[in-house]
Amino acid sequence: MKWWKKFPWRRLLALLLVLVALAFASNLVQGETMYVKVDSSSPDAVIQSSTDFFESEALGKLTFNDEVEMLDQKDGEYVKIRAKIGDKEVEGWVKALILSKDKLLVEPRATESAGAKSSAQTSKGLNEQIEKEMREGSPEMNTALARIDNFESSRNRLLGGDATKPKPEVQQQHVKDFATNGKLK
Repeated sequence: MKWWKKFPWRRLLALLLVLVALAFASNLVQGETMYVKVDSSSPDAVIQSSTDFFESEALGKLTFNDEVEMLDQKDGEYVKIRAKIGDKEVEGWVKALILSKDKLLVEPRATESAGAKSSAQTSKGLNEQIEKEMREGSPEMNTALARIDNFESSRNRLLGGDATKPKPEVQQQHVKDFATNGKLK
């Protein structure tokens, strides 16, 4: 009977509750409408034909707040979606972390509470309007963002893309070629 009293029931219960909460939090519902929370310049905004990075092909590119339909398949950090790209419907795989249940709205910072809402949305995805406000608000932030822009431009050139308007498909293909040529694959 002593093992019964010494068994860490509280820890076991806490672990069980955490597992149940994670199961509910990560459960995406088939047919549920989701919205894209990253800009089209993000490499994660590309719909892929499979979850294998080296074998997948780009099927299309999503933009901020695009509406997508969740399908009932998951593979690790990827989920299968259906989206309308231009005038055609595409089914493919994207990272689950780029999707949000709510459409993201950017509100002007007219009041303190609106500023807090905008700040919360900034953590979900930086867009040009928010970046402009950040640059105007602080010379140090302007310097830091300029350094990031320079880094991104040089990275885009090295990966074979346009320095200012990168194409994630081109960058992804360059990385695949590098892996194939270097016999990393």
